[in-house]
Amino acid sequence: MLKKKNDISAQNFDTLIGKNATFQGTFKSTGLLRIDGKFEGDIDVNGDIIIGQDGIIIGNAKAVNIEISGTVEGNVFCSERLKICSTGKLIGDIEVGSFVVEEKGLFDGKCKMKNEVLKLKTEDSKKIKAI
Repeated sequence: MLKKKNDISAQNFDTLIGKNATFQGTFKSTGLLRIDGKFEGDIDVNGDIIIGQDGIIIGNAKAVNIEISGTVEGNVFCSERLKICSTGKLIGDIEVGSFVVEEKGLFDGKCKMKNEVLKLKTEDSKKIKAI
C-alpha cells in the first residue's frame, strides 16, 4: 500500500513515552515521537508526533505533523498537517498548514491556517505598491 506524503507511520518511532510513563518538563527532539502515557509541559519536535488513544498532553506541542488519538489540552503548532482521529480530543488553539478531523473527533479552540501561497501573493502585492 502506498502512503501519502503526510501519513505518519506508528512504526519506527524514535522516542516513546509508554502507557505507564509520566513525563513533566520541556521536551525537544527530532524524528518521530509517540506518546501513550501522560506528558505535562511543552514539546518541540523537528519531526512528527503521534498521541495514542491513552496518551495525554497537558501543554503546548510543536511539530511538522501531529496525529491525535488521545487527549491534548494546550496549543498546537504544525508546519504541515494536524489530524484528530475519531477518539482524539484537542482543547486549545491551533496553527496548522492543513487540518483533518475524523467523525467523532473533538476540537475546541481557535484555528489559524498558514497559507504560504497567500503569504507570497501578499508580499508581491506590497512590492508592486512600493514601486
